[in-house]
Amino acid sequence: MLNRIKYLAIILSLSLVNTTMAQTIISGQVIEKSGAPIIGANIFIEGSYDGASTDIDGQFQFESTLKGEQVLSVSYLGYATKTFSQDISTFKNLSITLKESTSTLDAVVISASTFKAGDNSKLAVLKPLDMVTTAGSAGDVIAAIQTLPGTQANPEDGRLFVRGGDASETKIFIDGMRVFSPYMRTVGGTPSRGRYSPFLFKGVSFSTGGYDAAFGQALSGVLDMNTIDDPSQTETNISLMSVGVGLGHTYKGDNNSISFSSSYIDLTPYYLLAPTRLDFNTPYRGFSGEVVHRYKTDKGLLKNYIAANLSTVSINRNNLDTRINEEIDVKNRDIYLNSTYSAILSDHTSYKLGMSFGDNSDQFTIDNVRLKTYFKAMHAKGTFKTIMNDQITVDYGAEVFAQNDNRAFSMVGEDQTYIDTLNRIIPATFASMDYFFNKDLAVKVGLRYEYNTAINTQELSPRLTVAYKLSKAAQISAAAGMYNQELNSEYLYGNSQLANEKSTHYLLNYNYKTAKNIIRLEGYYKNYSDLISYQPGDNGTKTDVGNDGEGRAYGIDLFWRSNQLFKNIDMWVSYSYLNNSRKYLDYPTFATPSFSTNHNLSIVAKKWIPSLTSQLSLTYSLTSGRPYDNPNTSEFMTDRSGVYNNLSASWAYLITQQKILFVSVSNVPRFQNEFGNRYASQPNSMGTFDSEVIRPNDDQFFMIGFFITMSKDKAKNQLDQL
Repeated sequence: MLNRIKYLAIILSLSLVNTTMAQTIISGQVIEKSGAPIIGANIFIEGSYDGASTDIDGQFQFESTLKGEQVLSVSYLGYATKTFSQDISTFKNLSITLKESTSTLDAVVISASTFKAGDNSKLAVLKPLDMVTTAGSAGDVIAAIQTLPGTQANPEDGRLFVRGGDASETKIFIDGMRVFSPYMRTVGGTPSRGRYSPFLFKGVSFSTGGYDAAFGQALSGVLDMNTIDDPSQTETNISLMSVGVGLGHTYKGDNNSISFSSSYIDLTPYYLLAPTRLDFNTPYRGFSGEVVHRYKTDKGLLKNYIAANLSTVSINRNNLDTRINEEIDVKNRDIYLNSTYSAILSDHTSYKLGMSFGDNSDQFTIDNVRLKTYFKAMHAKGTFKTIMNDQITVDYGAEVFAQNDNRAFSMVGEDQTYIDTLNRIIPATFASMDYFFNKDLAVKVGLRYEYNTAINTQELSPRLTVAYKLSKAAQISAAAGMYNQELNSEYLYGNSQLANEKSTHYLLNYNYKTAKNIIRLEGYYKNYSDLISYQPGDNGTKTDVGNDGEGRAYGIDLFWRSNQLFKNIDMWVSYSYLNNSRKYLDYPTFATPSFSTNHNLSIVAKKWIPSLTSQLSLTYSLTSGRPYDNPNTSEFMTDRSGVYNNLSASWAYLITQQKILFVSVSNVPRFQNEFGNRYASQPNSMGTFDSEVIRPNDDQFFMIGFFITMSKDKAKNQLDQL
């Protein structure tokens, strides 16, 4: 018995010795890039329970019985995880440096000159609600965007003019796909509106310069509107307005949802009550309808969007040469389709495929002269995003624009028609890389290539953005980039010798954001080259058409938003200073274009009044005078219009939670604004050019509406659209 006990003791001792000898000690220190120790970092061997945490000096040590090649993982919140794959015997006295993770919530954001409207953006300056609750916007997303800095007020036009560029230099997209005819048609002096209802959009991204390589064919700005991915519930919305009626409905299923919005606008009843300077034959009448269908797959989302518009307006306007009224008729038909599919390709790569199509027809009739323009256009695009590692993200893809334009001149009652046709295809490829040196410093490098078949030109456009985080709330960004855009169709008919117009942007941006305040300050310089130029010929013809034009624009934009300055009041202030000069078109010398203003100020304030269950919104706009040319003087573009003032107000009263009475009034004080003079094309018998002051067609515009929502959620209403 004693011998057996001795034998077992010997066997047990040998086993303990073998176990001790098989254990490996893993040790080392974890530090930051600066050399400071990281306390509490987690170190472990993947696939096992062997591990430890660092002490106050960043030191760690633990034992393991594992053998051979193993994976050692080192991680800490806010830092990129680091792994080592090698023989476990080498995991001794390690010195491990962790880099700050660029995916942390307080990391720098690569953004220059871009305003976001959406709750998910780190640099959002507007909420989705703001796009349509701004007084004076009357539910038009474009009008709300015009309260941001970098835009130039052209109240009689209504389109987006950005930093010295005309409206054609800012392109509009829906879900990243080009919109070819984004504005409703009107007559001179009546502001145009965007075609699309805010009912279907969740947010926008508005860039006034320095935008990504994924966007092309825009010299000055980009507005990308994003439709709702997943509606919250099934509901119906009814709108009864003094200017028309509207109906919207959303059906929400498990994987499918569909929303539609339609409206009919007729200003005839309005102008029976309100005076106007226009001599209408037929006030504006228009029908619009939109549908969005969404289908969720296992790994992606398919969205289909279609919009259609029909409108007509007819007026009489005095011809300053003949002093006889001429009849002007405008008819428009527009169809737009958009389809996108977004999905996950792998753990590191996602993609988005899309296509849009536009079909637009305009007919302009002035007395017995008729001009009909129509086009068909297509945009196809594929983009990919690959996260290479915690520091590098790459966006890349390709797209193609194809467009067919036609115009036809004829005399009313005659069979002969003069037709011009223009076709072109513009393929493009693009790529950009985001590189995060750490959570405070990042850079975006981009490159875009385009080819235009109509004029046989190739363009290579490099772009660069650098962003540095100064503190938890503040960062600065700088950007530079080259941009190009094809000429308007009227110059390309029968002329293949022209080139694209070009611009170069330089930007410096400061952004400060807390829960109570947002401050953005940005300076910029833009240089234009290869702008269209020509000499005026007889009967409005153009001769010596070429790309000899040039220009420059520089200025400062300021945006400040606060929701705590006054109790229960949310407000923002935008100011822009712009110095803009061009020598293009038929300009004999450098001058400020007639659409450009030196100073633009907007103040927006909104207040919810619980005791009245009401929301009150005020918007004040001030714009310095715009230049115009007086042919009765020898100077060019030296006269200025008066200062423009506008104070608009809106009031939304909740009769019940789902019934709203809405009243909106523009230019409440009835400021007597003017936009300069228009002149006859020929001098009179006294040798002077007759003229008249350009005034708004309406000094004041009001709208009264009654809005009803029907849904299971009895708290849901249309306040976010008013």
